[in-house]
Amino acid sequence: MVRGDLNVFPFLSVMQMFLTSGRSGRLSIDHVRGGQLWIDRGEIIHAEVGRLRGDPALQLLSSLDGGTFTFEADQHPAQRTLSLRRDSALRRMLEDSEAWTPLLRAFPDWNQRLRFTARWNEAQPVTRPQYRMLHLIPDSTSVRALLERTQEPPRTALDTLRPFLLAGLIELV
Repeated sequence: MVRGDLNVFPFLSVMQMFLTSGRSGRLSIDHVRGGQLWIDRGEIIHAEVGRLRGDPALQLLSSLDGGTFTFEADQHPAQRTLSLRRDSALRRMLEDSEAWTPLLRAFPDWNQRLRFTARWNEAQPVTRPQYRMLHLIPDSTSVRALLERTQEPPRTALDTLRPFLLAGLIELV
């Protein structure tokens, strides 16, 4: 078993180490956006974050900026949702990580809830995808719960909500 702190060893560096080592096992990350990744000899074969599986879960894990990790060798997933070899996996996670920067500034605490502000009115024009995301706000207990309930990838969902947050039509509480 290998343990570490993602504040000392950044997530992408940890992933590079495990993908390059050729080891197989489960990487568990303890963080509000954390989850689990399964690696098989330099290939990411499965990712889970809450109810998210596969690509959406990997996208969310690419947002990590802290937490702790544990790697347990020879652990196998119940299902296989990904097939990403080392170089393509690292390139994709790097691109995803950079795309998360403005969203993490706008939504820094995923334990907070979103709610409509007094500036919101029912005449506010919205697109169908915006409506689907906004419709989840009243029933969600946190940003993380909202992201688990939507059918959209996490980054797409927050990109959809971000303009409403910046305009003061919704807020984090």
